[in-house]
Amino acid sequence: MNAMQPPQSIEEIKAGLETTEKGGVRQSIRNCLTVFQRDPLLSGAIAYNILTDRKDIIKPIGFHRESTALNDTDMKYLLLYLEETYGLTSEKKIETAIGIVANENKYHPIRDFLNSLAWDGTERIRFCLRHFLGADVDDYTYEALKLFLLGAITRAFKPGSKFEIMLCLVGGQGAGKSTFFRLLAVRDEWFSDDLRKLDDDNVYRKLQGHWIIEMSEMMATANAKSIEEIKSFLSRQKEVYKIPYETHPADRPRQCVFGGTSNALDFLPLDRSGNRRFIPVMVYPEQAEVHILEDEAASRAYIEQMWAEAMEIYRSGRFKLAFSPAMQRYLKEHQRDFMPEDTKAGMIQAYLDKYTGSMVCSKQL
Repeated sequence: MNAMQPPQSIEEIKAGLETTEKGGVRQSIRNCLTVFQRDPLLSGAIAYNILTDRKDIIKPIGFHRESTALNDTDMKYLLLYLEETYGLTSEKKIETAIGIVANENKYHPIRDFLNSLAWDGTERIRFCLRHFLGADVDDYTYEALKLFLLGAITRAFKPGSKFEIMLCLVGGQGAGKSTFFRLLAVRDEWFSDDLRKLDDDNVYRKLQGHWIIEMSEMMATANAKSIEEIKSFLSRQKEVYKIPYETHPADRPRQCVFGGTSNALDFLPLDRSGNRRFIPVMVYPEQAEVHILEDEAASRAYIEQMWAEAMEIYRSGRFKLAFSPAMQRYLKEHQRDFMPEDTKAGMIQAYLDKYTGSMVCSKQL
């Protein structure tokens, strides 16, 4: 089957439809499919959106619409059109034909966006967080952002890829941290900050259709227990979920990555097992070259070219979705700056500062 056949005139389509013994139009899936494939208005109009896991209408079909996603109102218009134009009235068969046509006309808007980019050759990944948020310009900040971007690209092209890293922007309120993640998602509908509970059975619905997901509220109220829950959540590569109108549950590989924001500097718990999934970057808005919303169009253009730069790295294949061993060692030390002070360590140090003896044993401490 080919959903993208050349359009024909309505009269030509009518002449080619299957008929009953009495000469009426047969209410068949094949006839409905023929209309959706060849009708001048409907041909190429319906597609399956791999990102959102929904059917979309991707071109004008004669009535006003607010969004691309196929909805109940669209179905009513389509049912009316097929009834009045072709005498096709079986709602069930029309819906089945729509499902077939959509499945044969798949697209992924983020892949299409990324593949359309042409890099101008100017390096931006290294300087982006300084430019907008006043972060340090160093190898760690560069590698942190580059890793996050490549993780996002990989998840778009290869859903379910292993990537359990969260880029955490840390700094005072009003620095533009959340806005950065929103603009990084390119389109507002590809961004979400609505993830509140990780143990929700419907968590897939919160991830569905989004590319960059900010965890702000959870990071702000995080404790040792909730951090463990977040770490476990980040390690997942898929959700198993049954969409209400489907019969069976199915694996839904992740196409998104997660960013964290925190106003508190000590948001990471003291953790003997390490917090390797969390990559904190301190931001200093007073050192930023521009505020990210000062000229939103210019900021979006900058970020778009940064994605183009990241795509050059992705296409080269010369990258790993992990820090180098040296950078991992640096990260482990760097994370201590974002942990609360160990009160026991402080008490021991205070004791030693006052201790006048030459030797001390553990029982004294």
